[in-house]
Amino acid sequence: MLDARQAYIDMGDGKRFSARPEIFLGTTSFPYDFPEDNMAYARPSPYDINSDEVHRNVPRITNNDDYGSAYVVFKIYYKYANTKWAIHLGELDVAGQKVAVPPLKLCYQPTRKWIGIEPLMRP
Repeated sequence: MLDARQAYIDMGDGKRFSARPEIFLGTTSFPYDFPEDNMAYARPSPYDINSDEVHRNVPRITNNDDYGSAYVVFKIYYKYANTKWAIHLGELDVAGQKVAVPPLKLCYQPTRKWIGIEPLMRP
């Protein structure tokens, strides 16, 4: 189980941006694996990122056609591109045990609409 309500990005200058509280699912409605900007793909947190619903939505081109994806989405402004971010995803609840996800440091982030963090998306 992942709870997106705990996630935030530390921009390196004392500013924090919280994640949206929902988890967004990948979809098979288009060939690439990224979150659809549509609330039909949003699920309330906490959410089981290894659920059958996630596995059914396997993208055709990415992920080697093996696994679906679940996303934590942040509202970031373009003026923060190319800064040193640290993404804090909080904890995973695995069979009743809390497992901390270490901060993910990004030294350089070009202006983009989304970032995929692949290890989190696999069972």
